[in-house]
Amino acid sequence: MKPDRITKVLLGIVSILLLFNLLNSSLFSKPALAVSAGEERGRYQISAWAVQAEGAKVHTGYYVLDTATGKIVGSKAEIPRVKE
Repeated sequence: MKPDRITKVLLGIVSILLLFNLLNSSLFSKPALAVSAGEERGRYQISAWAVQAEGAKVHTGYYVLDTATGKIVGSKAEIPRVKE
């Protein structure tokens, strides 16, 4: 009979803690911000690429995109000239 009472007490404590967690998160929560209010920072996406065809030289490059404004911040492409 004692293990049954201990189980009920522990389940009661867990349920009270879960209820407190639910109330705390719904009543007192603030949204998470990656940037503080009034602070402006760029978010950047960097992409690199490389291509090699059969027997040809390697073509490489990269670009950096500011995802907040949509502008390309930097880019470079190395494409060797083919001699004819």
